[in-house]
Amino acid sequence: MAVSKEQKYLYNEKVRAYKSQAEDLKKEIATVKGAGRRNPKVDPYFQVKAGILGIQRANTLVQMSRLSQQIQNIKNDTYLNDARKELSSRMTDLLKVVGDDLDGTLTENLERLEGLGEMTPAQKLHLMVGFRDAVENVRHAMGETSKWRWNFPDMYMKLVTLARNLLDFKRFERTKDPNDENYRPLQEYMRFLMEESQRAAQEYRSKYELSTNEVTDLQQIEKIFEMQKKIFTFTGQKDELKKATIALDNNKEKIEALMAEKKAGKKKKS
Repeated sequence: MAVSKEQKYLYNEKVRAYKSQAEDLKKEIATVKGAGRRNPKVDPYFQVKAGILGIQRANTLVQMSRLSQQIQNIKNDTYLNDARKELSSRMTDLLKVVGDDLDGTLTENLERLEGLGEMTPAQKLHLMVGFRDAVENVRHAMGETSKWRWNFPDMYMKLVTLARNLLDFKRFERTKDPNDENYRPLQEYMRFLMEESQRAAQEYRSKYELSTNEVTDLQQIEKIFEMQKKIFTFTGQKDELKKATIALDNNKEKIEALMAEKKAGKKKKS
């Protein structure tokens, strides 16, 4: 159905303020990132600020698409993809601060975390939840049939890696007193990390089963389960450790079977 002049006019009137806000946020992000480059010692905090602004910009872009949907019955994929790219870029920049390795020991990045030493567990949790909610916002607006649908497992993986490497595990270990102001935020943060890691694994499983059938997706799941094993060993959660170990072993068996199948296929061709 064609969009009427009245619909176009109403949409342009409604979206103007959001467009201005999105542009202002884009400029502010560039300014903040520039300030970080000029001040390397406090650059990690500038990257956090850019991350917060990026979340705000992504949510604004989603709202702009929703307005188009509501008024013109047209979903604006350009705005939504810009929102997806904004979130991905901001998480990538923060991973450069805290590290992008999911395979290392839980405490090997403590030196990196010194650059964000003034950031409280509650602030870190708030940032992670903000990213998670914004990613969900974009995904929901795009829909399950979007051409970018299978980019989201990587988005969730980025979020999990960032959450894992932003957490000071030694601080978590020594914060045992429920009356400590950081106790609850740290417990909630750990719960967030484990829930999001499970979500990321399920996303890759769906991608494998419904789209790619590529072993690389299962290998990503393996990384997640390996991380879960380390964390459950660290926290002494024996039942959860057992579940993660079984899930990891099953996933490894699937990978080995696929690799053997591919190898057999190549031999037949030769």
